[in-house]
Amino acid sequence: MTKEIMVGVGSYYVAKNPAKLICHGLGSCIAIALHSPRMHTGALAHAMLPRYSEGRDKTNPGKYVDTSIYLMVDELLERGAKKHSIKAKLVGGAQMFSFINPGVLDVGRRNIETANKILKEEGIKIMAKNVGGSKGRTISFDIKTGLIEVKIIGKEATVI
Repeated sequence: MTKEIMVGVGSYYVAKNPAKLICHGLGSCIAIALHSPRMHTGALAHAMLPRYSEGRDKTNPGKYVDTSIYLMVDELLERGAKKHSIKAKLVGGAQMFSFINPGVLDVGRRNIETANKILKEEGIKIMAKNVGGSKGRTISFDIKTGLIEVKIIGKEATVI
């Protein structure tokens, strides 16, 4: 039986198959999915802000793109994954508040840029993205297959 595990805003979760990791309401937040097919293990972060160094809340490193990636990679390696075999997918990073004052609250774009940069520095290949736009998303990450179902309000679900 497949467990469904909700990954809340500002947190991350590492799971072994059989499991589905779910994020609801991804707006400017970004979901970073890491998958180790060889170990049948995956991790999912629901990160709010780009960098720990820029944040005020130092008690929750899962809130930030950079530290959540580092923590998930470390945990996958501790569980036996090899860094070169870890694959990534990114979802979210919408521009939810561009109608207020374009550019001022550009958190979504900065989250995407930070995730791309950190994953590249870590040598982790990004296999697929469903990012940007102006609508929120809900996702379900299947640890067994590495596939992510992406639901955007008003659109058909897609799989990446």
